[in-house]
Amino acid sequence: MMGRSANGLELIRLSLRRALMPVWVAVVLLLGSIPAAEAGCNLTSNSATSATIIMLGTGPANTLGVCVTKDAVLWGLYGTSNGANPNADAKNNLPMTANGQTYTSLSYTTSKASYSLVPVPIGGDTSQLPEYDLTINTLAGSGTDTITLWYASDCSHAANGCSGAGTTNTTFTINVVLPSPTVTAIAPSAGPISGGTSVTISGTGFTGASAVKFGAANATSFTVNSSASITATSPVGTAGAVDVTVTNSGKTSATSAADQFTYTPAPTVTAISPATGTAAGGTSVTITGTNLAAASAVRFGSTSAASYTVNSATQITATSPAGSGTVDVTVTTAGGTSATSAADQFTYIPLVTAISPASGPTTGSTAVTITGNGFTGASAVKFGAANATSFTVNSATQITATSPSGAAGTIDVTVTTSGQTSPTSAADQFTYAAAPTVTSISPSSGPASGSTSVIITGTGFTAATAVSFGATAATSYTVNSATQITAFAPAGTGTVDVRVTGVGGTSATSAADQFSYLGAPAITAISPATGPSAGGTSVTISGSGFAGTTGLGAVKFGAVNATSYTVNSASSITAIAPAGTGAVDVTVTNNAQTSAVTAAGRFSYVTTATQTSLASSRNPSEFRQPVTFTATVTAVSGTATGTVTFADGGSPIGSATLSAGVATLTISMLAVGSHSITASYAGSTLFSASTSPALAQTVNVPIDSVRLRSLQQTVSKMVAQNSGQALSGAIDDAIADGFSDGGGTFMTPGSTRMRFNFSVDPRDQDERAADRVGGGTDAYSSGLPGAPQRGRAVNRNRVDDAFAAIDRGEKKQAAPNWHEQKEWLLWADVRNSGVDRWGTTTTGGVTQASQASLYGQQLNAAMGLTYRATPSVLVGVLGGYETFSYTQQDINGKLKGDGWTTGAYLGWKIVPTLRFDAALAYSGTGYNGSAGTAQGSFTGQRWMASTGLTGTYKWAGFVIEPSAKVYALWEHQNAYTDSLGTRQGSYDFASGRASGGLRAAYTVASLDSGLMLTPFLGMYGDYYFNKEDANALVANAPASTPLLQGWSARATGGLGIRTAGGAALGFGAERGGIGGSIRAWTFAARARLPFDAR
Repeated sequence: MMGRSANGLELIRLSLRRALMPVWVAVVLLLGSIPAAEAGCNLTSNSATSATIIMLGTGPANTLGVCVTKDAVLWGLYGTSNGANPNADAKNNLPMTANGQTYTSLSYTTSKASYSLVPVPIGGDTSQLPEYDLTINTLAGSGTDTITLWYASDCSHAANGCSGAGTTNTTFTINVVLPSPTVTAIAPSAGPISGGTSVTISGTGFTGASAVKFGAANATSFTVNSSASITATSPVGTAGAVDVTVTNSGKTSATSAADQFTYTPAPTVTAISPATGTAAGGTSVTITGTNLAAASAVRFGSTSAASYTVNSATQITATSPAGSGTVDVTVTTAGGTSATSAADQFTYIPLVTAISPASGPTTGSTAVTITGNGFTGASAVKFGAANATSFTVNSATQITATSPSGAAGTIDVTVTTSGQTSPTSAADQFTYAAAPTVTSISPSSGPASGSTSVIITGTGFTAATAVSFGATAATSYTVNSATQITAFAPAGTGTVDVRVTGVGGTSATSAADQFSYLGAPAITAISPATGPSAGGTSVTISGSGFAGTTGLGAVKFGAVNATSYTVNSASSITAIAPAGTGAVDVTVTNNAQTSAVTAAGRFSYVTTATQTSLASSRNPSEFRQPVTFTATVTAVSGTATGTVTFADGGSPIGSATLSAGVATLTISMLAVGSHSITASYAGSTLFSASTSPALAQTVNVPIDSVRLRSLQQTVSKMVAQNSGQALSGAIDDAIADGFSDGGGTFMTPGSTRMRFNFSVDPRDQDERAADRVGGGTDAYSSGLPGAPQRGRAVNRNRVDDAFAAIDRGEKKQAAPNWHEQKEWLLWADVRNSGVDRWGTTTTGGVTQASQASLYGQQLNAAMGLTYRATPSVLVGVLGGYETFSYTQQDINGKLKGDGWTTGAYLGWKIVPTLRFDAALAYSGTGYNGSAGTAQGSFTGQRWMASTGLTGTYKWAGFVIEPSAKVYALWEHQNAYTDSLGTRQGSYDFASGRASGGLRAAYTVASLDSGLMLTPFLGMYGDYYFNKEDANALVANAPASTPLLQGWSARATGGLGIRTAGGAALGFGAERGGIGGSIRAWTFAARARLPFDAR
């Protein structure tokens, strides 16, 4: 295509347009917007204004190419669908719709046709578009049509551009000579030679049609429905085929097989066979005539044949429809309908298809409904050879007739219409029947309530319609044969005739057909009217209607059959009563009827009295120990059956089923205490209920739970007493060490304990070892006033004081070093105590050793910190731990556990020879105990308070220490449930000891060996006191026995040994409980080796 501008940029753009033009064209071809095959230049126009082309037809097959040569026209043609100026920018847009740089086709529509115009470049040269392919899509008219297109007159193909705006402003007209009209189909394609057939003509180019011809004759009339449809009326013609043509704008459609119309002569019917048939139709009729080949209808009168077949131009086979009377058979073809004549007449014969009823009495007068066809105008109805008494034609298919009298037998019922009589068949047969007869019945009697099955014998039963007993119809009946019927009698009374009704009437009555209704039996009295529930009573039943009573269930006591019975007479029966309960009605059933229920027939069962006794397998029993309760139910006669319910204080605890009159219940969960146990028999249909007397069942606490409680109360007090002694002793020693100016000794053994003083200075040991003469003290010397001392007084604990030796040696020793007095003292104390397995008994004045039941060990360890606030006052705190394990053999018991302690103490030296002590401690202890099979764990909380006075004196070489002290304990132990399920209550007790006495020590020197020996002795009087809550588990349980109770004496003694080198050993023993029931030995030892750490 040419360029669209003269400037440089425009030339570049136009050059790109030329380069891309083939691509655009290819795209258009691929998308189908432009036909793939070019039509070529069928017409070339050198005009700048128009071109004329003759079109040969419609569709793509008839596309023609219009080519232009004028310079401005070659630039491009543009248009719209209706020919208006598109005012297209031809300078920058391609033909034909100015859609940018893409060639597009144009759809154009006029009143005569619709067109498609497609621009086509020649030979791939996209610089010019001389060809426009034109296609008629639809044709509505004929003649000449006009297509108006536009081009820009200021654009030039040769100059490759536009001199002006390039807007379309000049028309280019294509004059189209339209093709002739065409006829593509006609319907119908045949008609009678008389004309008048309405024919629809289909084709093209019909708009403005001026003529329609059938051969050479104009159509009688025609109407142009559209460009593609005309309706025309055929004129008169002669037999044969003619072409139907359409003329428009002087052009006439070409002839073809599609436009042929055939004139057909009318058919004729010359004969039919057969000429008669049943009114129901269905007769096959052969029709003979002429021009029958194209038959479109066959009619019998006005009714179409049920079906027909055209055999040839001269024969048709048709099936007659239902009808009546005489009708003409006609044939219709495209040439018309055959004329009627006598030759085509068909006569319908009446037909009887059913009668109802099909039988009646020989006396006649039966109203019979006759069903069939062709009854209209019926002139006669016959029953065999006899005319019906009367008849009425209800319709062409139904007649009601009254039968005449006739002989027994079967005859045909016929209907005559128009001289034609219906043919006979099984469907029209009517049977005259005689009345039935009853010759016998069996049985001839039955209950008044009916339902008796009766066999009736006689004749004429085949068509029986009713069976009656007197005036009442039988409940039901079955015709077994012509001579037998089985019927069920209705309810009734008296004697009645059994009659059978059939088609021929009702049987006559006679003695042979009589049936008697029997009344129900009645009971007026029974004797005796009572009896045991076990049955076996012989009862005489009086009444009426008993004769003939048979069967197992004929006599009943309530719903239960009598064990047996004997019919004595029509008024008496003797029956044996079955087992039963309560009051029941005696009934008799005879003739299928049961006697009415009345008070006269009431029989009462009397139950057998019972007694229930109860026994326990173990009484008293222990908690959780299985106990079996046995209930025995006895009766005067028979063995009771049923269920026994066991109750505790009225509350059920279980039930059991009787077996041979005995029921047992085993239970192990009765609570501790007394129980009132009863056994209640619920009774049965034969035996009365009864309840046993109450059984007092005692359930004790398990003995092992009692023993566990006793073990707890006995041993826990002993644990507390030992802990009290250990703690009070440890505090007493701590206070003594605290007031010792020398700081005490590092290790102090004692009776049942070992004590460690972490604040002692080893140099003090050396200094004390050097004190021999002149009032000095050795390692065991007492700190009591009056004892030989050097420098500051050195106070020691009680054991040290007991072992204190008075050094009588005269050896001179080096002067001791002076040490600053210590204010803090850290100490630890370990003590062991327990009960020996051996005890003593006296028999005949002779003391014997025996093995004790209770024995065990206990360890108490304590650690404390002392602060000496002033020379005469000190305070301290302590913490402790205890563990213990005791065994009591006689109850297979063991109690062990451990605990902790915390406390505080105070010491006050009132005067140099008198000291006051006070302390308070709290302990928490866990116990685990067992006694036999009982086990339990519990905790205890204990308080301890102690106080006392201690003095120190020297006399005649002896160091004497008098003292008075007391301590008290209070402990609460929590409640718990032991392993046997016994609830062990809480336990509270108090214990303590008050003591007074003195201790003395004396030192003896051994000159040969250089050893210093210091023996000591002590004697104390003790009073142990105890108090506990009285909460034993059961009465008479083993008592809690304190091991130490009341007054007793305690003796201590020992020996201290010191070598010349300063090493020392100490041994001590204690015997407690002197004068009491329990005595215990304790032992202690200590050793010391001084050294100088300087």
